[in-house]
Amino acid sequence: MRQLGHIALAWLVLPGDADAHDWYTGKTDPVLYYDCCGNKDCHPIDSNDVRMTKDGYFVRLPRPAYLNETQEAELFIPRERVQTSPDDRYHICERLMTFYRTIIPRLEFEAYRRFRWTCFFAPRGTSSIPPDEIYSRLLDFKLTHDPY
Repeated sequence: MRQLGHIALAWLVLPGDADAHDWYTGKTDPVLYYDCCGNKDCHPIDSNDVRMTKDGYFVRLPRPAYLNETQEAELFIPRERVQTSPDDRYHICERLMTFYRTIIPRLEFEAYRRFRWTCFFAPRGTSSIPPDEIYSRLLDFKLTHDPY
């Protein structure tokens, strides 16, 4: 049991692939202001797994086989939370909820779904909020919520 604890600690402390997070670093959700990258994982997704509607996007993500769960239908991403991708691909930042589900199997499914993703990026021309407006919103938020 002690060895398992050391392995888990090493997994959390050892650095991962920094290059995979380069442009995601410093990005935040334009509505909820969560950091996109941190204890989350950001990655590109195939355009075949994304369906655009007038209100936002439906995204289908693959389920890890080790979870032994059925494929979720689709996640809905509201248009106001969509940001422009710098490389004209779709990207999503997911929380490590799959890890928590393996160590806390009774985690309520609704809570799991609610916090499954933090940021979504779409190709230029398909997202609703231009990068300048995102910066402006974030600055306004920080100015109005500054504790000093």
